[in-house]
Amino acid sequence: MPVDTANPVLEEVGCVLSTQPGKAIVRIPRSKECAGCHGCSMIDPEQGMVAEVDNQLGASPGDEVRIETRGVEGKLKAALLLFAFPLAMMLTGAIASQPLFRGLGLAAAAEGLGVLSGLVLMAAAFALVYYVRKRRGKQPVRSRIVAILNPSQVGQLT
Repeated sequence: MPVDTANPVLEEVGCVLSTQPGKAIVRIPRSKECAGCHGCSMIDPEQGMVAEVDNQLGASPGDEVRIETRGVEGKLKAALLLFAFPLAMMLTGAIASQPLFRGLGLAAAAEGLGVLSGLVLMAAAFALVYYVRKRRGKQPVRSRIVAILNPSQVGQLT
């Protein structure tokens, strides 16, 4: 997974599992760069992850392909939006709402209502991130097949 900081591109090799018009489902084996990440462990920790990629080259199931992923420069920004922003909203709601509830005469329940307010604000933050992403209508990180390395022999006569 070489990363060039001037033009961040990740490259991996995987095997096409299935295809749809213009798309392919590819299994990408775990590499040493994945050692600290458990993002694909929920799918199959031994086999790696399964990803949908653009298939403009017409790869077929069984083909070994090289995949290129562009747009990884936004990983830090995405992590901040998906984790730090909702966490900040949760803490703000939990801490800032307690004086409000005490002022309303709900001192006995202020802590519980504060936690509930924090959770509501965290959910609102996730909803806002989702809405903004959908509204923009683009996916910042895109993967595509750039080469068919080892075409499968399925369907060919010998």
